[in-house]
Amino acid sequence: MSQKILIRTPNHLGDCVMALPMINETREAYPDSTVTVLTPDHLRELFSGNPSIDHVLTIPTEYVHGLLSVFKIKDLITPDDYRIGYIMPPSFGAASAFKLAGITERIGYIADGRRLLLTRPLPLPVPLNSEHRSKVYFDLLRRGSGYSIDYVKPKLFLSEDDYKTGQGLLDGYNIGEDDRYAVIAFRAVAESRRWGEDKYAELAKRLIDDFDMRVVLIGSASDSKVGDELTATIDREDEMVANLAGKTSLRELASICSRAQLFVGNDSGPAHLAAAVGAPIIVLSGADDPKETSPLASQKRLICHDSLECISCVKNKCQLKGDDFMRCMNEISVDEVIAQVNDLLPKTSGLK
Repeated sequence: MSQKILIRTPNHLGDCVMALPMINETREAYPDSTVTVLTPDHLRELFSGNPSIDHVLTIPTEYVHGLLSVFKIKDLITPDDYRIGYIMPPSFGAASAFKLAGITERIGYIADGRRLLLTRPLPLPVPLNSEHRSKVYFDLLRRGSGYSIDYVKPKLFLSEDDYKTGQGLLDGYNIGEDDRYAVIAFRAVAESRRWGEDKYAELAKRLIDDFDMRVVLIGSASDSKVGDELTATIDREDEMVANLAGKTSLRELASICSRAQLFVGNDSGPAHLAAAVGAPIIVLSGADDPKETSPLASQKRLICHDSLECISCVKNKCQLKGDDFMRCMNEISVDEVIAQVNDLLPKTSGLK
């Protein structure tokens, strides 16, 4: 029997990539169903063109959070008469909107005092944060549907048009289809995860000089100015660096990452995106918790000084002072990253 299923995605890029295994297998658990994802407007592209999804419903940016969002989302979803709703965000508000909309089965994890809003409240893994978040999302489907499904790592489906538009951007910087390049996400949103522009500049120079690679800088529009400054610092007037911060859509960025020889950055949305399209990645880990949120890639090197007492604090700002401030990032050297590049590249590009 056909069923209309609505999946409320997380609110951030990295989490949405981690949710892809669950979303991609929903129809497997519910044959002949119609699958709609409800996601913030700025993440719509991530789900477009996915053969496992029938419809993408978007939440305007101003209604992603807050009390008004409950009623706005309720109004968005009520007309379609969904029977089953999966609620990934752990918030009270996300569950409230589904309850008010009259969705018959409301499936989600017990959190934020919302147990009574769910028809199928599921306990989180114990101890908390002991499992990778992607598998926690996936288990929501497995436990909610009662269907035995094998977990598969996140995968983003790209079309020929995606590859063409991504290459079109690279063409504007004289990076052809046969050129080798590394993608660097040089700035994290959370201050505690920033390695520093000076180190990224040194790393870029080493990649250019030692590996004969072009460098593509990525980030948000707010990172564009810093990207220009980095480009001026790194480049030797031979167009070896392209600053694409703020100049790509999600799918263009995914396409560019998909044919890169290397991605370097912290545990972030772009790192998860790069992993989901098969790019070899190097992740610099400090305040994040790798066992819970590290990008799931078939070719990955993780650099983490896990002997530090403060490692994986998951705070957005370092709470320490003096010599202890940001040690998790400050003590990662460029030489350490280059050693991982040497280890990773021969396995992916045949370099010696």
